[in-house]
Amino acid sequence: MRLMAEDRMESKGRFVSRRTDHTDDGSEVAYGGMVLERLARHTCRVAGVDWSCLFVIDRADPRLAIAAAGCGVGWDLIGTRVGADEGVVGTVLSSGEPALVGDHRELTGVLESEPRSRAGVALPIRFAGAVGGVLCAAAPYEQEEFTPQDIELLAELADLAGAALDHGRQHLHYNETVHAHVEALAVAMDMRDQRTARHSDDVVELSRAVGELLALGPAPLLELEFAARLHDVGKIQVPDAVLNKPGPLEPHENEVIRCHATWGSETLSRIPGLEAVATIVRFHHERWDGAGYPDGLSGVRIPLASRIISVCDAYGAMTSDRPYRSALDPREALDEIRAGAGSQFDPAVVQALVEALSTMV
Repeated sequence: MRLMAEDRMESKGRFVSRRTDHTDDGSEVAYGGMVLERLARHTCRVAGVDWSCLFVIDRADPRLAIAAAGCGVGWDLIGTRVGADEGVVGTVLSSGEPALVGDHRELTGVLESEPRSRAGVALPIRFAGAVGGVLCAAAPYEQEEFTPQDIELLAELADLAGAALDHGRQHLHYNETVHAHVEALAVAMDMRDQRTARHSDDVVELSRAVGELLALGPAPLLELEFAARLHDVGKIQVPDAVLNKPGPLEPHENEVIRCHATWGSETLSRIPGLEAVATIVRFHHERWDGAGYPDGLSGVRIPLASRIISVCDAYGAMTSDRPYRSALDPREALDEIRAGAGSQFDPAVVQALVEALSTMV
């Protein structure tokens, strides 16, 4: 059995810019391109929108902003340019403030591209010490407006896009430097807590097996491995008294532990080339039913890699000794995972985990 990876987002119409000359030097579209494309897809999934586009200032001509990546947009929008001082994109570039619009078609300056309007938002992307880009998103047709929580989440994704653009200028993406950063963080984790190190190794092995069954491509699979190895890196900031407590945690201690996903994501977002990995780590404690943390995402809004780590992390934790309990028998642990399918876990990922474990015996 091979399960399909995340459903491909289909374009929701064709968009035509006022200037349709596409870049041919690869400067901005290639500039952080792989990461930006993945972040555009993450924006759609995580924020629950079906249309997103990232504009960045064209280095060849700073008077223009180029559509560098998108999800759910027409093929002819990507690579086109708009005036950097015109329209909604220009307003956000100059003011550095988010802009809400009642008609998302204003975001590209083309009103006739779709027959129906919906709420839109544009948020500044900061890199190289200035506002150098704009993240645009359109709400689903059934959603009247963006909530403050939606805006906050999109702003965090815009910050990750800014880090990707900063790092893209250095031409760093999963090369020796990135691997060195991952290894250095892994060593720091190992020195802090050998138990966490052994657990992370198990989660990496399981996650890779599940990712292969879910037909992840080479780049997403590598991101998954990095995220699985570093999913608990935020625990470096958790006090020893809480991290190693030999018993149940108090409510305030639980709140500290719950911060590790956000802390880990923030740490990784500062490392060139690991922006997409940072999003995976941030959401690995979200639940399929929306009752997880830190953002309460549900279903396919949670990145697939995060869903994979969630299941493998839980199985690994249950089959390992802890200061306050002994490890469960693997069969008992798998029964617990199956019981959580459809509530805590993505049922398709649980199914893949069951198959992966059957081949490891």
